Amino acid sequence: MAEPTPFLQAAGSGGTGLYMLVGTLLIALIGALLWYVLNQQSAAISSQSMALASGNSIHGLTSAQRKRNNAIVVVGPMGAGKTALWTRLRFPDSATQPETQTSMSVNSAEAHINESKAYLVDIPGHQKYRLDRDSYLPMARGIIFVVDSARVTETVRTTAELIYDVLANKKVQTNETPMLLLCNKQDDPMALSNTRVKALLEDEIDKLRASRQAGLDSLRDAHVAASGAAAGGDDDDAAADERTSDFLGYDGKKFSFEDLPNPIQINESSLVLGHDMSGLELIESWVADTLHS
Repeated sequence: MAEPTPFLQAAGSGGTGLYMLVGTLLIALIGALLWYVLNQQSAAISSQSMALASGNSIHGLTSAQRKRNNAIVVVGPMGAGKTALWTRLRFPDSATQPETQTSMSVNSAEAHINESKAYLVDIPGHQKYRLDRDSYLPMARGIIFVVDSARVTETVRTTAELIYDVLANKKVQTNETPMLLLCNKQDDPMALSNTRVKALLEDEIDKLRASRQAGLDSLRDAHVAASGAAAGGDDDDAAADERTSDFLGYDGKKFSFEDLPNPIQINESSLVLGHDMSGLELIESWVADTLHS
């Protein structure tokens, strides 16, 4: 049998090396893909477990959640102390209280407060959770709005906008859902009293109300002009309905929380886990009274 030429020997050894290189790359690629898939599945399982542990529904509110009549919804701007309050009410025994940080998801669970069973919902303050907030507000028996009393002068606009959105919610208005305005972080030397916080928010909501109504009036006028006289009456009615649902207080009178149909109570608190939580008894009493009203 003839010996292979040096050229064929080189080609054969080079082909074998190429095949080995391609095989190694394929094995590495398959391994990387398997690692990615397994990690994605692990992350999904972990997220689902956390949601189930906190009592959340992964695919939105369940029918059982929608039928609840004992929901206390905790809302407010970021960093105000909502999760600290939710945790303290949820875990009254300090030994079982987990450490808290800014919430990245909705927290919800049953809790026993002053011999009353409440369904506590903590909505993160970021605007991206607006749809979650609007989903829970219609089922709220009571709303706790937490304000950072030490930073309210810096955040008064965003805080007022959030309060306005909550109180202008049609279901909140129709149900006349009571609200506890909680002036938190009173342990901070920079904290303002509840009287001062209330005055600041009323002034800002009054300005906000004027600007919102001016925008609605402009939108109504534009619709009427575009629709013509034949459809103008319908547009006027729709705009009037929107104005009624979005307007807080009395037209021609400076905004005041006392003018709202919703019962508004204002308390001070200092909610720091692991320390004396000033104002907690008043909060628990308000929750129990609200659930029994």
